[in-house]
Amino acid sequence: MSSSILIFLIFLVIFGVIVNWLGVRARRLIKGGSDYIIAGREVNLLVNVFGVAAIGYAGTTLTLSPSFALMGGFWKGVAMLGIAYSVIGIGGYGLLVAPLARRSGAHTLPEWMEIRYDKRVRIVVAITAIISMIGITANNIVSVAYILAGFTNWNLLLLIVIAFLLFLGYVFASGLWGVAITDFFMGFLCIIGMPLLIVTLLIKYGGFNFIANNWPGGGSWLTSGITGGTFPWFSLKYPSFLVALFLYGFALVWGSNHYWIRCSSVRSERIARNSFLWAALILFLANGIVYVLVGSYAGAAHPTAFQPIGSTPTASAFGILLQELNPVIASYLLISTIAASISTATATHIAGSSMLIRDFYQRFFKPKATSKELITPSRIITLLFGVITLVLCFYPGGPVFLFAFSTAWLLPSGVALLLGMYWKRASSTGTFWGVFSGILLLSVWTILDLTKIYPMTERFGHMAIPGFLLTFIITIIISLLTPKKATKLEVMKEKIKLNELETKTLDLISKGSNVLCDISDILNVDSNVSNKAILKLEEYGLIRRKSQGGMDYYLFEVTEKGREFLPQLTKEDEILFQDGLSSVAFTILAYISNHKNIVVDDLVEITKLEPLSISAIIQNLIRQGYVIEGGLIRRKLRISDKGKGVVEKYKKLLNYEI
Repeated sequence: MSSSILIFLIFLVIFGVIVNWLGVRARRLIKGGSDYIIAGREVNLLVNVFGVAAIGYAGTTLTLSPSFALMGGFWKGVAMLGIAYSVIGIGGYGLLVAPLARRSGAHTLPEWMEIRYDKRVRIVVAITAIISMIGITANNIVSVAYILAGFTNWNLLLLIVIAFLLFLGYVFASGLWGVAITDFFMGFLCIIGMPLLIVTLLIKYGGFNFIANNWPGGGSWLTSGITGGTFPWFSLKYPSFLVALFLYGFALVWGSNHYWIRCSSVRSERIARNSFLWAALILFLANGIVYVLVGSYAGAAHPTAFQPIGSTPTASAFGILLQELNPVIASYLLISTIAASISTATATHIAGSSMLIRDFYQRFFKPKATSKELITPSRIITLLFGVITLVLCFYPGGPVFLFAFSTAWLLPSGVALLLGMYWKRASSTGTFWGVFSGILLLSVWTILDLTKIYPMTERFGHMAIPGFLLTFIITIIISLLTPKKATKLEVMKEKIKLNELETKTLDLISKGSNVLCDISDILNVDSNVSNKAILKLEEYGLIRRKSQGGMDYYLFEVTEKGREFLPQLTKEDEILFQDGLSSVAFTILAYISNHKNIVVDDLVEITKLEPLSISAIIQNLIRQGYVIEGGLIRRKLRISDKGKGVVEKYKKLLNYEI
């Protein structure tokens, strides 16, 4: 065994031990199913920034970014994954989707599809998204195995199992909490790796003059590839910037559940938005600058090595340079590459299993299960998802076929999300047939290509643009042809009969918990269930939305008519209502005022509520300025001056013992 391999194995063992120790320790944070799937909505800004960045900082991007520089020059490399994916894809998602996703309360993207459309759309999106997550997870596992095989020359099948076992244990034990905490660590490794790589290249080869003086092809390294040519900005064929916009900037982000659960797991809408914007900046620097420069240095250092001039695939540029670096530095950079692939694999793994849990198991088999009752089924489903993924990794061509379908099937879901959020007329029927048509076209296209029955991509270009256009056009046409819902006449007061859920929902809105996410969490129900109660109250004219679009679409207020249907307040609630409080909220506020570094679990005993319900009440107290939050991992709470004033005001009035 060479010294380089020995050094690398030492790094790998240390990495594996630390990652699994962190991941398994996160198990103590799992108190219920919501902790397992969405980390109890407690993930803070810094952890989510690294989490989102870790998804995009994948083994795939470490091969693609250098390749784009070798094929088209530095600026084209910047445009493909720097602009199209990082800035437009991740940044655009942060601005246009992330805050709305958090406010809607939907744990998964398919769950939101039922809120906005109906259960048909939810089911078809869930099925295709689950298969997509299996494909992307398998692809990243195999990517790690190939990286290890290239450096150690060990058996590939053995390395696939090793790569799989590196993360299955802690994902099984700790769910999204384990993924979030380990992604934070692995993201930190990758952040250190970026400047280390650049400094190492500058020391070994010199500055950009080295690239300019040794770049093959006769053109500039900034504007042309190693052959002297480049690929087009706007073409239906891949690679081109236009295709990258649809593929990397839209399908792989907007249509994916692993970005959605990063929104639903954070503490607030502001954190959801800002974490994606900061991650977009990090990913732009990594995928759009640093790894493009890797391709530039590789082309200059080995002007005759890469295809089509030589025989080495352009995707091997990163590995070629690693072989020439100091063994310790090369081992660290290789570990950061493995971390990048594993972080993406864990994100897609939990995203896929969360849909099986939330959109199938809980939806159809255990709709009334408590949060604690969902922990064991969640772990079993996560394990089964992993086993299926591992089996498909061994199937000849399995990951390739699955990854091809994965990228294709995400695109129609993205179109449904785009139109559902920003076009009021998008109907359930139109969206269902639009998504179904898009999936059918992309599936047939992929099968014809992979089986070589007919070269669709060679003849017509990449399938991303036709798939987007067909889904978009079918959805719009059928939606426009679908009759608008008739405006219902005002329901007479004497004919209004509210059920228990509708009464509780109306009561919560009147007491300040007037965001759909908070309502769902406090009532501990699927967002689709609470949304049905909202729609009924809206039909009766008892509530209204603050806006018919945007963020305030999920923000409600009670009408004058609705106030007549509010349950009778207790004397205590009547007093507290003046400051937007309920008796439970005041109990929590009073407890926080007398204790330091309170976490949600501390409040379960005194409130007898589910942790997610308590988190929703706390979020309302934070919005009103009564409570200040902090804490890197768990949300730690302290009372504000405004909160102290309210506690002092009412503790005497209510004879409240603190």
